[in-house]
Amino acid sequence: MGFDDRLELFVTQQARVLVAVFAIAGVACLVAAGYVFLTPTIQTVTEETNVQSVETGVDTRAVVTQDTTLYERGSTLENRSVYFMTISPDVSFRVHTDVPANQSVNVTQRLVLRTVGVRDGSSFYENETVLVDDRTTVTNGTAVNAPVLNVSALDRDLQQKRTETSGVGQFRTSLNLTVTYQTGSYSGTLEASTPLVFSGRAYYLERSLADDRRHSTTVARSVTQPSTPVEYGGLAAAALVLFGLAGLVIRTEYRSDPEELRTKISHSRHEEWISRGEFPTDANKPYISILTLEDLVDVAIDTNRRVIFDPEIETYAVIDSSEIYYYSLDETNTHAWLNL
Repeated sequence: MGFDDRLELFVTQQARVLVAVFAIAGVACLVAAGYVFLTPTIQTVTEETNVQSVETGVDTRAVVTQDTTLYERGSTLENRSVYFMTISPDVSFRVHTDVPANQSVNVTQRLVLRTVGVRDGSSFYENETVLVDDRTTVTNGTAVNAPVLNVSALDRDLQQKRTETSGVGQFRTSLNLTVTYQTGSYSGTLEASTPLVFSGRAYYLERSLADDRRHSTTVARSVTQPSTPVEYGGLAAAALVLFGLAGLVIRTEYRSDPEELRTKISHSRHEEWISRGEFPTDANKPYISILTLEDLVDVAIDTNRRVIFDPEIETYAVIDSSEIYYYSLDETNTHAWLNL
């Protein structure tokens, strides 16, 4: 109860200041809520426009030239993981580049077979055979070329080179693809390469020949975002709470008696010096009125007496050998009780 009484006393004493603070804060919240409601947020967002993609790749195809237990003569093998020279001595490389449709795109496709002799990490022989070197303007979205390579003849040529070099070093072959393009808005280059591996009478591409690129143009624009009910509603709710607190302060000031609150606080603070009892009314001693309970407790301490509290008439008293000191919130009631 002591804290509640102190809080109520503080509110009562500072009522005007607190009401002004709560009222001003409430008005400010209402103004802010109106401003938020009437002023939408403008955000700048970015988005990609004129998106275009270019892709290139190489498909492999080989025709079976004789009957085997694996394939039938005349059948076409496509994009197999391995081919055999005794079955399919020729292979075609279908170079295809997909570009944006419904526009003219300049495309250059170049596929090169490269042979390199290497010893101790350094090359001693290099040769390039251009399989595709084509420049075209594409309007249907795809550029295609399909050169044919006699793999058996290439293998014989490599065997001859190994014989001529007495097995010194290694001969390696690779396919290198380069595609350049120019659309109405963008230009670029795609590149891919892979070793062409020979293993006995088998041959294969170690990895796929493919590349792609995506183009776009970033555009910034302003977007208006209307205020949400959470934003302006929260401010309005805060204003109502503040106005409610101001009303509570006014009500507390109206119904509270500061002197009574101070007495309750003093009673709580000096409770060890106060005892409940009956106020003496027939003593032949002079009655001395004390202005506050604090002062009355000081008298009790000075005279080494206790304070007697009579709850029936709400009066405190210290009975000395020659006087009776008392304090009452309502002295009129006490005087009537004492017939003073």
